[in-house]
Amino acid sequence: AVALALGACLLLVVLSTSTTPSADPNMLGSAAATISSRSRAALMGPRVGPSRDRIAAPPRQMRVNASPVSFENIDYRTFGSSYDGYRSILKKVKGLYGDSLKEFLDEGYILVDVRPDYERERIAPVGSKHIPLIKEREEMDLGSFARRWSNSVYAGHSRDLMRNDNFVADVQADYPADTKLIMVCGEGLRSLLAVDSLQNAGYTNSLWLAGGLQRVEKDIENEGTKTDRGYARAGLDGGEIAAGIFDKITSIKWWEALSGDKKN
Repeated sequence: AVALALGACLLLVVLSTSTTPSADPNMLGSAAATISSRSRAALMGPRVGPSRDRIAAPPRQMRVNASPVSFENIDYRTFGSSYDGYRSILKKVKGLYGDSLKEFLDEGYILVDVRPDYERERIAPVGSKHIPLIKEREEMDLGSFARRWSNSVYAGHSRDLMRNDNFVADVQADYPADTKLIMVCGEGLRSLLAVDSLQNAGYTNSLWLAGGLQRVEKDIENEGTKTDRGYARAGLDGGEIAAGIFDKITSIKWWEALSGDKKN
């Protein structure tokens, strides 16, 4: 019985080896590589490698740097009749128009508000620096009273204002000469004088916001006690009636009534 069993087992071994083809080592290697590749893909996702068919990414759009403009050949009356006596300064300074203000701020320029305290309290650009070119005189003598009365009649406010003789020194205390600064005020005239003073002191990166904050007040974020009054009326103390009269007077294009051309 034992002999028969051993014989049967030997016969089965002989039959199995004679009917099964020998395995090809190359085929086993290929199959192993295929299984390995599929396992890796299942775990890690498809592998990205160099390909001639890959589509190149589009080139990045380079942002053009904000460039100051010259006002040398600009008709000063574009900004208002009050610029009549400041044409020589307009020809010297560099600046920007309101529609490019955001570009300059993105370049790192700092807004410097040069208006007196009481105007800034009513409305001011959020995040701006305050260094006044114009200040209120503190003395209350006879001369100051006369100036206050005169201003209440002709200028729409009852304040005795004076120029800050330490303006450049005040700027120097906060910013080095190579700082990028934009001088601003309500209508643009006071900031024009501020830029002229700074550029004469070596602040070659100080710029003027042409026409003042009144031209961009809807495009910037403002804060203050009377923001609804706007920048054009922020300096007035006489209420809405005086503000209306002020608007009518300043909107008159007096040069159109004159026969002579006074562009330069």
